Amino acid sequence: MPFILYAMKKKTTPFFGSNLKRLRIENGLSQTELGQKVGLSKRMIVYYENESESPPVERVAALAKALNVKIDALLKNDTKIFGPTVDPKFARKLEKAKKLPSVDQKLLSTMIDSLLKK
Repeated sequence: MPFILYAMKKKTTPFFGSNLKRLRIENGLSQTELGQKVGLSKRMIVYYENESESPPVERVAALAKALNVKIDALLKNDTKIFGPTVDPKFARKLEKAKKLPSVDQKLLSTMIDSLLKK
């Protein structure tokens, strides 16, 4: 079964938000600019990037068109970044950790190192 049909059937696309954000930035668009291209508010783009795992199919199609990518580029796990077996919840936590101050990122890294040594 093609991934897009699988994702639509399961009603969840755990990589959608991080892919949307990455592709938006790669296209040099702000959240407001992307929203204007697809008729959404900045608030909805923020929601799709950070919270939503099941966006409406028509929205995914419009966003893909605005970003000049195929729909599956928004829905698939980016294996170049995390690999094919990373838990989607863990991947989202790593994305959020990037926003922490550098002091907190170092602390988090030290904690992870300590756990991995066990």
